[in-house]
Amino acid sequence: MQRIFDHVENGAVDKAVRAALRLSRRIGDHMGTAMFLRELYANSTEFAQVIYDDTSHLKDEARKYLREQSLERWLRMRTMPDLPFVMNSGSGDDKRNVFVVSAADLDADIEQCERSIADMTIPPSMGEFDTAAFTDRFLSSKGLLRQRIRTLQTTKTIVLDHCQNFAIKVERQLAAQVKTMSFLAEAQNQVQNYFKARSADVYDKLLKANQLLDSTSNEDQALLLTEVRRAIKAVADHFYAPRPGIHRCQDGVERKLGEEQYANRLYEFVHSEFKRSTSTELLRVETKHLLAFAERLNDLASKGVHADVTASEAKQGLLGLYMFLFNLCQRLEVKDDGSNNA
Repeated sequence: MQRIFDHVENGAVDKAVRAALRLSRRIGDHMGTAMFLRELYANSTEFAQVIYDDTSHLKDEARKYLREQSLERWLRMRTMPDLPFVMNSGSGDDKRNVFVVSAADLDADIEQCERSIADMTIPPSMGEFDTAAFTDRFLSSKGLLRQRIRTLQTTKTIVLDHCQNFAIKVERQLAAQVKTMSFLAEAQNQVQNYFKARSADVYDKLLKANQLLDSTSNEDQALLLTEVRRAIKAVADHFYAPRPGIHRCQDGVERKLGEEQYANRLYEFVHSEFKRSTSTELLRVETKHLLAFAERLNDLASKGVHADVTASEAKQGLLGLYMFLFNLCQRLEVKDDGSNNA
């Protein structure tokens, strides 16, 4: 991002676009990638080849959307006044005057126009009539060249602004992610500290899950989900010990609350522990989502450790568990302080 800002300040439009393209590819911003490729490749065939290589993993509908939307945005950016060197695009009400020059050629084109103007000098030995004719012709040519230079400068400014705004957007996006990660780290720390002081079993299982989080192995991802399932059961064991037989729960439904029915036990604990309030209803909804996820984990467990598990599913499971426990621990600490109005 800093390189983009530096190139923009220095007016290096080609370098700014290439740096922005590199950043968009790095963060997986396919629309940004398509836009900056259009800036670099004025030839539609070259653009189509490169964008296909970048987005070959996407579905046909997604690639079509990227092509159409990036073209429409690029056309809006490059629509200029009706000048002799501006290409007409479309027809009727959709007719546009589109200035087609690659960002890589903008500076070179400006320099070439300036050199062409400088070369238009009248030879000193030319007669009066020839001088007048050449002067008239040169004035007309110089006027067109100056118009082209102004259009090139305008386009250069538009492209530089595009690069800068993209870098600013990514900067804000990353800043928001840092805040989110800081909150998640704080939540994780509070949950671990809570159970470190109250349940060594839950604490140990959470630590084992954390150790598997960064692994890219399919087996470790499946193991991570297994550890999440074990942690959920340990939480249920801590808050609501198994009971034999069938019991009528707080919602009026009869359920088994035995060793293997840890989901029922955790559900019953949340419903019986807190008085009804808005925050309690939210916690109950979170409990339903977590236990639905736990049921899916049980299904995966029946397939063995080598079940087809993605990294996003594994991380989602651990994140969901931590957020549920964070909210639960917060409510319990407030309740211990004698207040139910959190």
